[in-house]
Amino acid sequence: MLRKIRRLLPLLGVLLLISMSAAAQAQSSRNLVPGTPLSGTLDNTNNIVQVYTLVGSNAGQSVVLTAANTISVPMALALTDAAGATIAQVVDDDLSGDVTLTAVLPAPGVYYVTVFKAAGVGSIGALDFIITLEGEGEMPLPTATPAATVDAAQALLTTTLPPLTEITATPAVTQTPFVNSTGITITLAWNSSNDLDLEVRDPVGGSLYWTTPTVNSGGSLSPNVNQGCGVTNATNPTETAVWLPGGVPVGSYEILVYFQQACAGDAPQTFTISTVANGTTLTPVTGTLLPEQTFVTSFFIDADGAASLTGLAGIVDEQILPAPAAQILANAVPVTVGTEITGTITNTQPYQAYQFQGSANEVVSITMQATSGSLDTYLTLLDAGGTIVRFNDDLAPGVTDSAMNDVLLPNSGTYTVVATRYAKAIGGTEGDYTLNISSAGASLPESFLALPRGSLEVRLLWNTAADLQLLLRDAAGDSVFDDRPQILSGAILGADGNVNCRAPQGDTAFSYIYYPQTIQPRLGSYEVEVWYQNACGETRPTTFSLYIILNGREVYSATAQPIPGERFLTSFTIGADGTAQPSDGGIYRGLASLDYQSQVENASVIVSGVPANGSITPNNKFDVFVFDGQAGDRIDIAMNATSGTLDTTLYLVGPSGNQLAENDDVVPGVNKNSLIANFTLPETGRYIIIATHFGALYGGTIGTYTLNLTVTPAA
Repeated sequence: MLRKIRRLLPLLGVLLLISMSAAAQAQSSRNLVPGTPLSGTLDNTNNIVQVYTLVGSNAGQSVVLTAANTISVPMALALTDAAGATIAQVVDDDLSGDVTLTAVLPAPGVYYVTVFKAAGVGSIGALDFIITLEGEGEMPLPTATPAATVDAAQALLTTTLPPLTEITATPAVTQTPFVNSTGITITLAWNSSNDLDLEVRDPVGGSLYWTTPTVNSGGSLSPNVNQGCGVTNATNPTETAVWLPGGVPVGSYEILVYFQQACAGDAPQTFTISTVANGTTLTPVTGTLLPEQTFVTSFFIDADGAASLTGLAGIVDEQILPAPAAQILANAVPVTVGTEITGTITNTQPYQAYQFQGSANEVVSITMQATSGSLDTYLTLLDAGGTIVRFNDDLAPGVTDSAMNDVLLPNSGTYTVVATRYAKAIGGTEGDYTLNISSAGASLPESFLALPRGSLEVRLLWNTAADLQLLLRDAAGDSVFDDRPQILSGAILGADGNVNCRAPQGDTAFSYIYYPQTIQPRLGSYEVEVWYQNACGETRPTTFSLYIILNGREVYSATAQPIPGERFLTSFTIGADGTAQPSDGGIYRGLASLDYQSQVENASVIVSGVPANGSITPNNKFDVFVFDGQAGDRIDIAMNATSGTLDTTLYLVGPSGNQLAENDDVVPGVNKNSLIANFTLPETGRYIIIATHFGALYGGTIGTYTLNLTVTPAA
């Protein structure tokens, strides 16, 4: 699901209160007279908007309004009638600081002009501007009473501002109705210093989260409590989302609770969600989470303003389907590859299923794009038996549409696409979508199609004559690759690609490592490496696709474009239940992949001559140690594996933050322990040691180790 980038937008509820106040004070200084400029100021506190009045003398009268500032800050103008109906609205898309609104008045009477900063410029402080009603002569003063002006201003904000989301480059979607409301308050409460986060997603796609504390529909979020276990509140921490009285979207509101971190070792954590919507106090929702788990629930506001819980709630689990697999397969709709499909996801219809016929080793791509509402899409592909082949939530960071690109179908037969949403059956986002299934249509070599099937398969395909080496390191630390085509655990190199610059057969080169179907790979951690060994005179960019499949289910897939000499690594762990959990994957560029800086403050201090012990696991890729050194001191750092498959790696970072030394193997190919020997410290200060394994974030070897630091003081 999406954690959106912060957008500095004004709070619509705050705008409502301020504009009501400003309009209630409508005096001659706020009456627009043709040809007479008026000055005003916008800020982020008491003057988020400015409201002016003009009086139309007859129906069909044309008016031209301009607003300008001298520092090119984009502004927006909205013109409404006395009842709050929108006549016209405009935003400065050119970022010039000048904006012009042209409109035809439908009838004589009082009209209101609202000036405010365009979306995305809330960080600008005080902004002075000039507003002018173009033309010459005089227009009559308004005769509306202050009370009528307040009502009009309220109508202005609740009626005109929601459509302005279209002006601020929100993608065009089906218009969601708004209903007048006495407000919405959603409070998350718990009783410890643990770091929990609240997110609320409105029916029009807005996401209230600590990184996006305001949304276009008018919601705002209180400050993030216990963030990162910094300044904590163990007595009565709360986070609250609020929509002030006014117009709110009709539809489903999804509430999410994230257990980010156990700050005092307190887990599991119980919490309560209390919601008051349009004057209705909903039944509190309680739940219990472990660290890194997410809870979801939702409520609905009807077109008449009535609010109620949907009854959907629970802990998010990406490994489950929105319904039993047999039910999904039985109700799936047959479709033809290449045909665009449209559908709708709601709380009463949380998924749709579609079936197509595929061939073994066919490469297909499937995309799902939301076209309306708040829908946060989610895709799953099932084989003929209902086993998950692949799934995808977000196609990229910050993008809540979904895509499964370049899926290598393991067998011929019927495949089912499950189009659903984040949290599936218990989720709360709704909307329309389009779905596309396409086949790459690439002609793969007959020798690739004839490869034997395996219980564990690692397939590598690429597009040039370059020599890419595929390697699999098993749970015992043994490796199969082109120099060692079979190992004791049963893994076999079934195809070795363009080894030694052998010319590929056709346009696609491939390598293949597998366990025969009669042998199940043992439990534990596995590592896969793709090494761009030799360009073989190739001048074209080399792009590869990597697929890891366990018992017909895709564990991991990736596409990358390395350069000669680079290594791509990933790893996965086969558990006792027979399923595999993938880890991160990427091109190995040393220390750059590790976020060690965030652990320096709480790092262990290592003392010269006193061994330190640690372990590297799939969930703990590295450890950080620190020591204080003097310029001229000579040091030795040794990291020795004491159990498991651990292939150690050491890094040394200086007080200035630069990497000073590293070592993978004491003796390459002979001793996989690590040693930084006889290194002279260049400056006085605190030094950082990072103890990890080969591959850093992407590596797969695990085990325990001892770390020794020896310091010889400068003479």
